[in-house]
Amino acid sequence: MKIRTIGVMTGNSLDAADVVLTAFDDDDIKDEAFYTLPYPAELKEIFLRLKEVAKDCPSAAALSENPLFLSAVRTYTQLVAEAVNKLLENSGADKAEIAAVGFCGQTCDHCPPSVAGNIAPYTLQVGDPQLLADLTGLPVIYDFRSDDLMNGGEGAPLAPTHHLHVARALAARGIGPVAFCNGGNTGNMTLITYTQNGLKPEFTGWDVGPFNHLPDLLMREYLREPYDKDGETGRQGQVQPELLQKFFHGAALTASGQNFYEEQPPKSADPRWYRVETDGRFTFADNLRTVEYLSAYSYVYNLRYIHPMFTLPTVYLLYGGGWKNPLVKEDFEKLMHRQGVILPEHEFVFENIFSRLPENPQIAFADKYGFSGEYMEARIFADAARMKILNQPFTRPETTGCRTPTVCGVYVLPSAGGEYLLTRLLKENNNPAAPVTSPLTWSRAAKGWQSK
Repeated sequence: MKIRTIGVMTGNSLDAADVVLTAFDDDDIKDEAFYTLPYPAELKEIFLRLKEVAKDCPSAAALSENPLFLSAVRTYTQLVAEAVNKLLENSGADKAEIAAVGFCGQTCDHCPPSVAGNIAPYTLQVGDPQLLADLTGLPVIYDFRSDDLMNGGEGAPLAPTHHLHVARALAARGIGPVAFCNGGNTGNMTLITYTQNGLKPEFTGWDVGPFNHLPDLLMREYLREPYDKDGETGRQGQVQPELLQKFFHGAALTASGQNFYEEQPPKSADPRWYRVETDGRFTFADNLRTVEYLSAYSYVYNLRYIHPMFTLPTVYLLYGGGWKNPLVKEDFEKLMHRQGVILPEHEFVFENIFSRLPENPQIAFADKYGFSGEYMEARIFADAARMKILNQPFTRPETTGCRTPTVCGVYVLPSAGGEYLLTRLLKENNNPAAPVTSPLTWSRAAKGWQSK
């Protein structure tokens, strides 16, 4: 069954709303239109402040009474609606043939089971789904993380099921096994691998840790620049093993003080754990160059978590803005070809990884194979919306640690419209889900959800 949905992504970088219109027809996936609307500086500032307030707020209901919350949610939702409407206008797409908008919401806080310790796990994404539906005239499917977290999962990453669908499309063209490497504010990977005899596939994925967050943080704090454009500043420095060791063991410590890089999957990260301070014994360029190297290093290091009975993928598809820094991409390519700085305590780990890697792993941007890397994350939520319509799981125990495969999301209808979703798609797929009549502007699994 062919289903068209619009996916929305607004990441932790707080730089833009990315939207994509995608047609799904079983394993045939085709992007039909794209649009990006940058965040205004004032909205980014509001969200940075709101994230700080959210940390100490006892519940989402209490947070929602803060004027900062009200301003952020309304302005943010209007921005997303404008992006969706611009996409529709530019593409000439017929609204009557679009099933729904898959709305990620803006993440403001995330405390998954893997790091919650004695704290009850929760997740917080904000946005006004009803306002978005009314402003676009389309049904909105949203709050995908809550169902997984309430079923014992991490609530993230949500990418793996979509990546599995893309991998099937690639496999039909003889491409794979494949890994998807997202270089966003936080990096995550999905791997589709096989047992040594090639019979049984494994499908897994997890957050790797900070990716472009650390170099961007240094650039903002020390040079007042948003990022290291084309690696120009980092190229003036060198990777320093002593700094690499310091950053690896101290840049991503969870709320309970554990090194996130060394945590076993399933695992999901929160940017509020990330920290980096320059070491005055080295130049700023050396510090920056080393955290850029760490971005690539952490990806290869995380391949250790693939069970020995499974082969490592032959194709590694890159997407996300962090890979646009040529230094990071070059570092990853060299490490995957057994070159580069390796910490003494990791020599055995990397020797084992290298022994399992194919002779010549293929590393390329996802665009090379017909899937826009720039809009991959937005397409994830278009796919999540489709899976909700089909009443099929979008998260699984092997990716998020949820107890059972989980159908994710709830939906609202616009004040006028939505007949296509209600009268055809849900009915044809025997999906009994009813629309939410009093939607929240925050996640159902936000702080305090267990007491409801």
